[in-house]
Amino acid sequence: MTSAEQYPRDVEISAAMADELASWRRTIHESSPEADHHELLRMAATSLWRALEIDRTVHPESYDATFQIAVDELTELAEFVGIDADDAQRIITAARNSEPSAHTTVKPNGPQAEAPPPTPLPFIDMSNWDNEDVPMQEWAVPNRIPKRQCVLFSGEGGMGKSTSQLHLCAGHVLGRDWLGSMPEPGPAIFVDAEDEDKVLHYRLAAITKHYKVKFADLIRGGLHLISLFGQDAVLATVNRNGKVEPTPLYKQLLQAAGDIKPIMMGIAASANVYAGSEIDRSQVQQFVGLLTRLAIVANGSVVLISHPSQTGIINDSGISGSTQWHNAVRARFYLKGIKSENGEPTDSDLRELVFKKNQYGRAAESIVVRYQNGLFLPEAGIASLDKMAQEQRAREVFLDLLARFTRENRNVGVKTGTSYAPALFAREEEAKKLGLTSKALEAAMRQLFKDENLERAIR
Repeated sequence: MTSAEQYPRDVEISAAMADELASWRRTIHESSPEADHHELLRMAATSLWRALEIDRTVHPESYDATFQIAVDELTELAEFVGIDADDAQRIITAARNSEPSAHTTVKPNGPQAEAPPPTPLPFIDMSNWDNEDVPMQEWAVPNRIPKRQCVLFSGEGGMGKSTSQLHLCAGHVLGRDWLGSMPEPGPAIFVDAEDEDKVLHYRLAAITKHYKVKFADLIRGGLHLISLFGQDAVLATVNRNGKVEPTPLYKQLLQAAGDIKPIMMGIAASANVYAGSEIDRSQVQQFVGLLTRLAIVANGSVVLISHPSQTGIINDSGISGSTQWHNAVRARFYLKGIKSENGEPTDSDLRELVFKKNQYGRAAESIVVRYQNGLFLPEAGIASLDKMAQEQRAREVFLDLLARFTRENRNVGVKTGTSYAPALFAREEEAKKLGLTSKALEAAMRQLFKDENLERAIR
């Protein structure tokens, strides 16, 4: 240990601590008058406490003296930039207490007092549950989007996520159907950081035409639009401690959620509003927690639009980054194109909306939609709510194709391989028109075997 020249004092401190102290002294002394000096002091205190804990493992004998030097230095820096003594002590103490090994409240040139004991844990009072009705799960969209939760809506760029989400918001405010379901009526907010207001205008024009209403009806129902195109749309950033913190924009949105009480809040898109790391589990969880807070305050739901990574597209997970994007939300759905067995799109206007997760019930059936008149609407014969009719259609197509292949002397089999019947049939035009995949045709084949309709026809 040496008396470091960068920070001359009577007490010897390590060179590393002296450098850290000198660095923050220089940073604050050279900061502009417009700088946020309270935040600078917090950052300096946090950095110094971390450096001090590391230094303690090497030079435990000088810890107390170095600790007091750090407190005095931070106090002097606070005075230099005009922060009053009470605010300075609060900032320095808060930074100190945020460190895992912190147990004391810091006071300049004074004794160290023990920190106050933690408040008791807020255990749930279950004493009257025997006398209360069991609460039912509440939904913004039945069996698809739970209330008071953040939901993830992913899909490749250009798939139609924003259009579909805007359509859902309109369904809420008008009390009209959305893709075969009835959303809970109520106000809605749509925040679009990807497109300007004129894009929202012509997308909504298609929606008003579909529902045969006017824009005045949407306004009267409580639809609120925000375009942050070309602006800073970040709702959360990450500080030097790895903690995700809300921005002023988030606080504005939180206030709007409390004032308007929207049943639905759609946000496009994750890459625009989240400044953290998408592969950091803790940061992802914290960000989803902030969005869930919006949903709780509104007593509605928040749908965050996102884009999958290349890996997420290939493995069909529909996510990007950490698996915590799947784990943190209580429900999520994925909009994707429909492709043939060789990976080629069957029809550029067709999409499949796949419900990947529902924490509070069985995942809803996938829906096949077609782009028509500016909207994505259920495809007749594919997206019927009557699943039995859909499965019956798949069996009919399977039998028709089997008969044609037989007439053409084209052999098919039940075992996976080059002659596997479901895979070959899925490539035919009859199956493509209905969006029947190899998986759907395989299910049809197994049901036909169970019904003893294929015993002699296929082998």
